[in-house]
Amino acid sequence: MKRRLLNAFKKVHQVPGVKHIVKPLVKRKMNKAIDAAASHFFEHFTLVVAHEEKDQRACFRTRHQVYCEEMAFEDMRPNKMEVDEFDEYAISCYIKHKATGDCAGTIRVVMPQHNGQMLPIEQNCAEAIRMDENSPARLPRHSVCEISRLAIPKRFRRRETDTNLSPVTGKSLDKGFKKTKPDRNFPYLTLALYFFAATICVLRDVENVYVMMEPKLARSLRMLGIEFNQLGQVIEYHGKRAAYQLSPEEFFHQISPSLHRFYRKIMKELEDVPNFGSIHKPNPSMLTTKDQKTRAA
Repeated sequence: MKRRLLNAFKKVHQVPGVKHIVKPLVKRKMNKAIDAAASHFFEHFTLVVAHEEKDQRACFRTRHQVYCEEMAFEDMRPNKMEVDEFDEYAISCYIKHKATGDCAGTIRVVMPQHNGQMLPIEQNCAEAIRMDENSPARLPRHSVCEISRLAIPKRFRRRETDTNLSPVTGKSLDKGFKKTKPDRNFPYLTLALYFFAATICVLRDVENVYVMMEPKLARSLRMLGIEFNQLGQVIEYHGKRAAYQLSPEEFFHQISPSLHRFYRKIMKELEDVPNFGSIHKPNPSMLTTKDQKTRAA
């Protein structure tokens, strides 16, 4: 049935003049949906920059829950916190569910400052970048960063039945959400996390952003006008992933007016976040130092 509808849509779309009528209607509907979702988001969620140790613990525990317990991408840790060497020079942040105080999703921005500090993509997935000219290794360390470790707990992901859903894919963008269960059915947690991270990149004047992403997520974001530059073939790394690159400046030029409004709301939220200035100069986490000592022992 779905295939027949898709073929019928393609035939209609090929009729001269129809495209110019359909496309604005689709955009208008999408913008209305995004505005409604943004309003719903800030009603139920708030943004947290993990500057304090308790907030870092919330991020690391959520990552352990998703990457180690739910998806088995990483080994279980005795302290139930998923931490690695890249957290030493990364900014972690998360979305807090207002009603419960729970972490609804977390993400980090890895920002190397000198030549001894690598991006995760350089260390773990160098083969994902097909051409040397696209490699972050050729760029000054302060001009590159990587958005990584996006994790959304199962109860905040798409549907109750999606027990094997990837932790980096939110709800399908062409479906609505139930106001009775905003935590389970809310479709824009993934988008909000990427906007959160991208805003930090803009504030730090980082010119080149790298990310390992599921191709289906990249396609979903493309539906919203956000074009990531794919740098190579899909590889196996925590599932099917490909390397992508994006300029934060281009990112915000691409997005629709409704997404710009969403971005401005995120920026306003950030201005009200305690320790907002820490975004400009991340402090090494005491938890990563403890984790390094534990691994060394």
